[in-house]
Amino acid sequence: MENKKSIRPNIPSAKVDKNMSAEEQFQNAVLRPIIKMQHNLIIALFDNYLQHSDFNLQNLEVHQKNEFLKSAVTRNQHLRNQYIGMVIGMFTNEEFTLYLNNASEYSRRIIQMISKRLQDTY
Repeated sequence: MENKKSIRPNIPSAKVDKNMSAEEQFQNAVLRPIIKMQHNLIIALFDNYLQHSDFNLQNLEVHQKNEFLKSAVTRNQHLRNQYIGMVIGMFTNEEFTLYLNNASEYSRRIIQMISKRLQDTY
């Protein structure tokens, strides 16, 4: 399982210290590197979602585009679950156990970070 950790990118700005909550430590130490590593898959999945929808992002203002991206990831349960699964699949057994102790909070953080990543990309 250490193999999974060794392939994750290092994010110097993702600091972890004792003054942070356990959730923030997990976010910076585990979630952020995994989401960065999975960037191309995150984008490919959303491109696939767009191809199967009748929505054209090109016709939207920046504000509308950001709202659409956030809404698509938070309200489309199938897409949301795929993104969460994409991240969970890269956990070690220990990380998965930590995730299960507070799954709703960590899932919320995963979706929030992926939504932001999509907004920054499109």
